[in-house]
Amino acid sequence: MERDLVPRAGYAFSLVRIRGFHRKLGVSTLRTVGSIPLAGVDAWKLLRSFQPDVVVGVGAYASGPVVAEAAVRGIPAVAVEMDAHMGVTNRILSRLVDKVCLSFPRPDLDHGKFVYTGRPLRPAMLAATREQGLARFNLDGSRPVLVVFGGSLGARTLNRAATGAWAKGSTPFQILHVTGEREYAGVAALLTEEGANKDYQAFPFLDDFPLALAAADAVVGRAGGSVAEILARGVPSLLVPYPLAAGDHQTVNAKMVAAEGAALYIPDAELNAEKLAEAVTTLLDPGTNQKMRAAALRLARPDAADRIADVVVELVAARAERGHD
Repeated sequence: MERDLVPRAGYAFSLVRIRGFHRKLGVSTLRTVGSIPLAGVDAWKLLRSFQPDVVVGVGAYASGPVVAEAAVRGIPAVAVEMDAHMGVTNRILSRLVDKVCLSFPRPDLDHGKFVYTGRPLRPAMLAATREQGLARFNLDGSRPVLVVFGGSLGARTLNRAATGAWAKGSTPFQILHVTGEREYAGVAALLTEEGANKDYQAFPFLDDFPLALAAADAVVGRAGGSVAEILARGVPSLLVPYPLAAGDHQTVNAKMVAAEGAALYIPDAELNAEKLAEAVTTLLDPGTNQKMRAAALRLARPDAADRIADVVVELVAARAERGHD
C-alpha cells in the first residue's frame, strides 16, 4: 500500500527487506530472522545516503531496523506508538531511542523518554462540520445519527449484529453503516426488502468518512486507529475490538477508553443484535451521551501531530547545539 500512497503524497519511498514477526515458532519465524541482516544493510545504506538529522518510526516492523541503526549511530531517534499496548517493535526500540511518543495515556510510562502526545489525525477529520455531514448524507438534523463501521475491510460481527437489530422496521435514530466491500451486497439486499428501515443507509466504503463522523451522535466500531478519530470528534462509542489484532492491542485500547468513561466495550465473541441495540440505546440517552462526549474530549489530542513535531524539533535543535548540524 505504502509503495503507491507515499509517492502520491509527494515523498520519496525506500524499501527495507524485512518480514513481519510471528509469535509462534515456525518456518515464518526463521525467515524473519533470516531477513534481519538484509534489513540492516538496507537501513545502513538509507541512512548513509540520506544523512538525516532525526529518524522517526511509527511501530511497524519495517521501521525497526532503520530506527535501531540510527540510534546506534547517534542520530536522534523517536518511536511513535499508535496503540495503548506497545507493540513488539517499539518495545525493543524504546531501549534505544531518545523519545517515545504515546498515543494513549500510560501512567506506568509517565516518565523520562515517554511523552503522551496522542495519535496524529488527518486534517480533514477535524475540519469537517456536522452541517456538512448532514447535507452529504441527506440526514435530518433534529434526529440522532449512529455510524457503524468496522475498519477498511468491514467487520462481519458488527455487520450481522447491526442488520439484525435495525435493518427492518423503524428506529428513532438514523444509521450510516460502512460495511466493507466483502459484505456490502448482502447488507444492501436486506435494505431493499419489504419492511426495510428507511433510515438505514449502507456503503461499502466512504472516501469522505470524516463527514460521516462529523454528523455522528454515537459510533459503533473496532478499536484500532479510528479510536483517536472518535475521541477527537468527541463522539460516544461502543468499541468491539478485533480479536485477532496483534498483541490483542484493540482490546487494550477499548478497555482504556471505556475506563475513562468515553466508550462502552463488548468483546467480539459476545456481540449480538440484542446487546448492540441495548448499548446504542445507552449511548444515545441524552444525559449519558453528554457525559461520554465530555470524557472523549478530555482524552482527545487533536493537536497530536504538532506535539510529535515539537518532540522532533527539540531533538534536532539539541543535536545542532552539540555541533552536529
